[in-house]
Amino acid sequence: MASPKKNNNQKGAVQSLYRPCNMIETNNGGRLESVPGFDVERALTVGFSGGRVPRQLRSTMVFDAGDLQFAAPQSACGQDDRVLVPNTTALPWRCVCQLVVDGLHNARILGTGWLAGPHTIVTAGHNLLDVDSGQQAVQVWITPGRTGDVAPYGYEVSKSFAVHPRWKANKDREYDIGVIYTKNAFGQRLGWFGFAALSDVELANLLVNNAGYPVDKQFGTMWFNASRLTAVKPRVLAYGLDTEGGQSGSPIFAFDKDGNRTVVAVHAYGTCPDNMGIRITPDIFRDLSAMIK
Repeated sequence: MASPKKNNNQKGAVQSLYRPCNMIETNNGGRLESVPGFDVERALTVGFSGGRVPRQLRSTMVFDAGDLQFAAPQSACGQDDRVLVPNTTALPWRCVCQLVVDGLHNARILGTGWLAGPHTIVTAGHNLLDVDSGQQAVQVWITPGRTGDVAPYGYEVSKSFAVHPRWKANKDREYDIGVIYTKNAFGQRLGWFGFAALSDVELANLLVNNAGYPVDKQFGTMWFNASRLTAVKPRVLAYGLDTEGGQSGSPIFAFDKDGNRTVVAVHAYGTCPDNMGIRITPDIFRDLSAMIK
């Protein structure tokens, strides 16, 4: 449920909207002690049908939908300081999914999504629908927390997805978001991100994080970066994060005062010196909340 929270930093400010995260340890929670040398990844993946990804997902012949659709795709700007996520079985990284999309641009498309509910993954709309041609995805291969050829929590092929109506009908890049539905309750077993519509004051100069699956790095590896928001616009947020093709749809998230990971934008596009994401505004918050299963 949405939880309105008053912003006390600005008189008369509209209340912020929050959908809480559910960042728990796998399969009904619990916590592990931190002991050097213990195989944490093995413990966290017990009870899952993990293993290697199928052969068709090991090919590096994939493309980025943003590069194919837009003149200004996302890019690393200046010194690229992205770092590899070494343990994708830990929170929150296992809630970030590699997407391999069939059916767009006569090619296999690489994207990123994030768990937002028991059966729902949020991503960029252009990973699912090419609004210029009307061509839509046929199916999406979803691998939570993929690392190289290893799918620690298994994978699923989904043919159930939707995009925001204004992306579909109006080609409106400020509504370039979509969702993918899974039969497996990945979110229930792995956890999910919260998301929020925050005020301009709350967002100004906010430190944000990002992780996704870029096409310029070893295929199937997750990379992290963090920075501050550089511009807060009515419909998009700009940031100095380094990103590359394949990271479209990845979460731009911050920590709230209680330490909960909260998505404030869906990474979509940009060009140096700033990359940009679709801001979670009150209307997108309501629309996205209605799409979560």
